Amino acid sequence: MPTTLTFYGGINEIGGNKILVETKEARIFLDFGQSFSLLDDYFCDFLQPRERFGLRDYFALDLMPKLKGLYNAHSLKGTEIGYGEPEYDAVFITHAHQDHTAHLRYLDQRIPIYMGETAKAILDSTQETTGQFFYSETEWQKRDKEKTVMPANVVKTFRTGRKIRIGDISVTPVHVDHSVPGAYGFIVETDGGTVAYSGDLRKHGNKPELTQDFLEAAKKSGPDVLVIEGTRVRPTEDRKNHTEAFVRSESSKIAKQTDGLILAMRYPKDLDRFRTFYRIAKETGRKLVISPKTAHLLLGLGNDRALALPNPLKDDSIEVYSREKLAYKGWEKAMMDAHRCVDAAWVAKNQKKVILELDFSFMNELVDVKPSPGACIHSMSEPFEEDPMSQLQDEVLRNWLDRFSLTHNQLHASGHASTNEIFEMVGFISAKRVVPVHTQCPEMFEKNCKGVVQMEKGKEMKI
Repeated sequence: MPTTLTFYGGINEIGGNKILVETKEARIFLDFGQSFSLLDDYFCDFLQPRERFGLRDYFALDLMPKLKGLYNAHSLKGTEIGYGEPEYDAVFITHAHQDHTAHLRYLDQRIPIYMGETAKAILDSTQETTGQFFYSETEWQKRDKEKTVMPANVVKTFRTGRKIRIGDISVTPVHVDHSVPGAYGFIVETDGGTVAYSGDLRKHGNKPELTQDFLEAAKKSGPDVLVIEGTRVRPTEDRKNHTEAFVRSESSKIAKQTDGLILAMRYPKDLDRFRTFYRIAKETGRKLVISPKTAHLLLGLGNDRALALPNPLKDDSIEVYSREKLAYKGWEKAMMDAHRCVDAAWVAKNQKKVILELDFSFMNELVDVKPSPGACIHSMSEPFEEDPMSQLQDEVLRNWLDRFSLTHNQLHASGHASTNEIFEMVGFISAKRVVPVHTQCPEMFEKNCKGVVQMEKGKEMKI
């Protein structure tokens, strides 16, 4: 039997990667995520899939592949697919972003999940602090009428360079630089050929050498197929192509020029940006005030020597901000019992000596902080013209900043390589065939790269 690839997600869309590698002895998936765009065709705001019915809505709207032996029994209740023995051998996760992990919760618990040690620590923290669910390593009981007992998942971890054998397939993870730590690409070797899969990557971050390691390993493997992301591949580059170094330099200038409160906004898992704000706080003699969720994540990653992150409960340059709430979750209570957290009154009193990290959904904390004129460093993506909700959120943010006399400073470095960088990577690896994924402009690869194959979702490709 020849080695085949089937793309059940990530084709003509951003995210949602689900790539099946199948040989005579084994079937494995590379990533198991949720598309950023496909769900928007049918759902928005308060109209969402009915999770209590498992995969019923997803199957009815062709949002998930209808495959036997892949999903857990509870997710298949009320669907046309009956539950049976697992027919797949493993799922390999490149990194801890939703568009690569979100659908793990539907997976049959007997199918092993492989991911980097850092990715697992991030997902563990995310599960505890947000209520999102990906997997459980212990048996647990659902809160449904039947009080369904859910079996434990099998989760295994790896680090870069460790070859993992699944039947007649070997997978070698190689680290890459992305906007979340612990990201990998994969070199997949079979008797029928070799596949190099990029995951998400960039070369303008703090550790471009990680991405270069993957590129060299991929080239050395002589891949029959290169599966590569193209998030930023577009006819025109309509966003600023800042490096992490530039963001740090410009943010430092803003901090040194600002006498009042500095508001810092970033993606929760972007720890490169956390480091930027942390270093600026130390340079300027300010305190970096972080959320309990960020503190929880930093503590969860505290044993990772390669990351070398500060302990938020012991570092003199960090304070943990506790919002006033009617009730606190268990993990929040534990943190508040173990550590003196600061509140809005403390931030208001010390605002000239503070960099306050604040999520968009908590902008109303400014009512209690009562900031004097200051600055906001918005270190997240600019609004998308084609996304009305993104435009609306940007407008609302600016209204809040204007109301409290905080200047808006847009400074962000993307987690994805630029168009030219991607095409250079394709040329460097020089695979026999190239399949673009995680992109809305796959046709641009054909115009700029050799051996490009445009795949359709659900269609099989022989290596």
